[in-house]
Amino acid sequence: MWKDFFYFSRRERQGVLLLLVFIAGIFLGKYIFSPSNPEALNESKLVEENDFFVVASETPEETQIPFYNRKQTKSRKYVYNPPSQKEKRTYYVQEKDTVIPPAQTNYPKTEKWSEGETIELNAADSLDLKKLPGIGSAFAKRIVNYRKLLGGYYCVEQLQEVYGMYEELYEQILPYLTVNPNEIERISVNIASLDKLKNHPYINFYQAKAIIEMRKKKGKLDKIDELKLLEEFSIEDRMRIEPYLEFQLSER
Repeated sequence: MWKDFFYFSRRERQGVLLLLVFIAGIFLGKYIFSPSNPEALNESKLVEENDFFVVASETPEETQIPFYNRKQTKSRKYVYNPPSQKEKRTYYVQEKDTVIPPAQTNYPKTEKWSEGETIELNAADSLDLKKLPGIGSAFAKRIVNYRKLLGGYYCVEQLQEVYGMYEELYEQILPYLTVNPNEIERISVNIASLDKLKNHPYINFYQAKAIIEMRKKKGKLDKIDELKLLEEFSIEDRMRIEPYLEFQLSER
């Protein structure tokens, strides 16, 4: 009966024969294609991966040579040697006797305010603002434009809301500024349209719409405290907008 274990059909014998041929091919291919000198393979791979490695001789008489001119030997070791770069000059050599005159422009230099002088923020124009330390034409224009949107400044601290104003610049110009709140242009709450209200920097669309709806229901708003009934206005909102609201029926 033990002979039955070694009995194969014709199809099974063909399969076993193909498997033996496949295994023999693997071993034969490994023998044919494997390198004869593994150390030489590793050394050549190191050269291919990094062209910046050059050969450094162990003897002081020999000098470093590019990798493509060296003879690979076991007594040499590799060190990193970055490629040299040509010197780049970013300046021009100036002769000793050459004198370059200062650059001249057609624009007169803007005089600055002296220490102790002040200007009123709501009355100052762009020329007055440009005399402040650190303020040029662009900043002066922004200050004036924001003043128009607000209707005037009621405190100097509002300058911190001007686009681009940073703390150091604000501290620098602060001693030169005063504010007269009486120069503020107020908005008549009982007459102003929805567009007039929402165009103010301190009133958004929903707050303006809430004022209009309350005005329709009550007929007239008498004081700022009535805005407490509107959830759209927080305490901070009411305090910030109060100097700009007028509750009389006639606009100034």
